[in-house]
Formats: sequence, structure tokens, C-alpha cells
Amino acid sequence: MKFNYFALRSFLIAIFAIGLCLQFSCRLGRNGAGTTSATPVQNQLIAPDEISRQAVALAAPAQFKTTLTGAIDGKYNIQMDLERDGAKIKGTYFYKKTGAMSIAAKYISLSGTIDSDGNVDMTESTFEPQGGKEIKTGSFKGKLGAVVIGGRQSLRFVGNWTRSKDNRSMAFSLQEVKFDVGEDLRIVTRKSEDKNRSQKFELEMELPKLEGNDPERTDKFNKTIDRLVSKEISEFKAFAVDNAKVIAKEEPSRGDMPGSSMEIGHSITASDRDFVSLLFTYYSYTGGAHPNTFTNSLNYDLRQNDPISLGSLFVPNSNYLKLISDYCLAELKKLGIGDEEWIVRGAGPKVENYKSWNIAPEGLMITFDAYQVASYAEGPQEVVVPYSILKPVIKPGGILSRFVK
Repeated sequence: MKFNYFALRSFLIAIFAIGLCLQFSCRLGRNGAGTTSATPVQNQLIAPDEISRQAVALAAPAQFKTTLTGAIDGKYNIQMDLERDGAKIKGTYFYKKTGAMSIAAKYISLSGTIDSDGNVDMTESTFEPQGGKEIKTGSFKGKLGAVVIGGRQSLRFVGNWTRSKDNRSMAFSLQEVKFDVGEDLRIVTRKSEDKNRSQKFELEMELPKLEGNDPERTDKFNKTIDRLVSKEISEFKAFAVDNAKVIAKEEPSRGDMPGSSMEIGHSITASDRDFVSLLFTYYSYTGGAHPNTFTNSLNYDLRQNDPISLGSLFVPNSNYLKLISDYCLAELKKLGIGDEEWIVRGAGPKVENYKSWNIAPEGLMITFDAYQVASYAEGPQEVVVPYSILKPVIKPGGILSRFVK
């Protein structure tokens, strides 16, 4: 079982889209560029004029997995995760906006080809429950290559996006996200696996690791990551071992059946030299009716070398949690999911309801796991609270102050 975060995300999209689309006819995430707000892109992009002055064009690597961000038509901001293997290229993308959305409807699938010159032809698609298949909703055609500025290589993808329903085309420009966490520091991905045939479990992880010439900072950061995931890993292994014993005793004929599995992935929602915001996604299957998915997050102060608490971002004794909750409740109710009591119980102003929070350029991103505010079929939900809503209580000079105009 080779870990593949794109495959994991695609699986979740398919599972949750079935229930969601049957109820809402896939009204979310399928209208293309016309559905998103024109929030300015705030990331580590290199200005176009600087690219033209300094960049050296190179061929893109034959294999890569990366994140790019930019805009369609200069105003519809998107983020794209791509994975290339030779002539094949695939991934997902989403429109960067505030408000509530189903995570199943958020991501739009991509699949296509790339030649040796970097010419890309990708089809985008969404799941159509009535026909039980993916339907084409648009396409990206353009050039993907690398540029080198100041000794650092970065991928760039430019071309035209075309919407299938009316063949309307718009230019797009995307650039690889590069996070600058400080001199002599970098965040890399460490892959590991743990397979136990006798106890019938498989565990695969892709976790962030801070590397550099400051052992005190890197060691503490990496140990914090290990502590965060160790509880979930321990619980999974304990259950898997007990489950294997039960099967061996009560259902010996299932001895050759696959055992329990868990995959852990992560994404960086925002980062600079002061902080890094990480969202962890867990996928596990232990033989039940369906797999389980859940999340947690780590927001880390790179200057103070300590985790960031949600409350520390705001003015002391302020009503920040009520502001966040009120916005989330209002936006979630617009989706028509679950029932009001369920939503209030899972998104009310309680600290435990907001364990998966992340800093993002557009706003404070809150992830509600499956069952928290709606059923498993309706899946996990996400709300991005715009910083304009939180501006009255954001701590002056704090980490969020840079996002407030």
C-alpha cells in the first residue's frame, strides 16, 4: 500500500460527493470560475516583471508532486495540487474563497498528459451521481516549466482554462508555492511506513519535518509533530491488534483478508518566517462498513518555537470564539446539511468544536470532521472565516494582523 495523498483525497471526494450530490445536485464547486470571490492572492508568488527580468526557463522535472497557486482571468483565485509521472499528470484544484463548503465539493479532479516540452492538456471533472460517473466540466491547456531566480527553482504553469458548458476560455497563470521559513531552515516531507503481517496492519505517513542549522528549533518542532500524531497511531495499532486477534479466533477463514490500514497526510495552509500552519488528515480502515477520516491541526510560532493556541491570536478576554462560531453557524446553515440542532452542537462556541483550525491567506480556516455538523454521507465541511469579520478582536501586532487591511 503505497501512500498517495492525491488518491486519498480523490477517494474522499467520491465517497462524500455521492451523498452530497444526491441532496443538492452538486450545486457546490461545479460552476467554475463564476462561483468564487475575487480575494487578492496572498502567497509567495514572484512578480511577472521579475520573472521576465531574471528567470531562466527550464524543463519541468519528469516526476514531481507540488502545489501551485494563482488565478484564472486574473481574479478567480485557485490552488492546484499536481503530481507528474512521466507523460501523465493528475491532481485536484479548488477556488480560494471564504464561507462554507463541503470538502467533497471543494476539490475538482484533474487528469491529463504533459509532453517533453511541457505542453499540458488536462481535463477537469466532477462526480455525477445520476449517471454514476465523472463528467467533464472544463479543461486546462498550457505550458508547464521551471524558472530559476536567485538560485531557487520554481514551477510555473500558464495557459487557458475552458469551461465545458459554454466553451468560454480564460487565461490562467499559476506558480509553485514556496514557503520561506527562514535562513538555513526548510520544511520537507518525511515518508515512513510500518507494516506488521502477524498483527495485520499497515501504517503509512507523510509528515512535515523542519531541517536546518538550528538543532534547538528543528528538534522541538519535529518532536511536537511526533507527539501530535502518536496518540492517533497508538489507538489505531491497539485496535488493529485486537481486531486481528478476534478475526483469528472467530473468523479464521478471513485469515488472508486485508487487515487494518491507516494513512496520514498533511498540507501547509500558510507559512512565512514567523509561523507555519499545518492541517493533518487521517484515513483509516479497520473492517467496518466504511473508512474513517478525521483531521487535526498544528499552528506553530517559528520565532517563539512553540505551538500557537487559537486564543493567543486575539485580544485577551475578547469574544473571538463567539464571532467565529456565529459566522460558521450562519454559513453552514446555508448549505442545507444535517439539521440545525446538529450544526449548533458541532459548531457552537466551544473550544472543542474548533480543534482543526488553520491560518490561510483568505481567512481563518475551520475544518469540521464527518459527523460533527452533518452525517457521514454529507461528509466533512470547511468554513473560511474572513479576517474582516475578526478584525475587531485580532491582536495588534500579532500573527493575524498581517492579513488585516
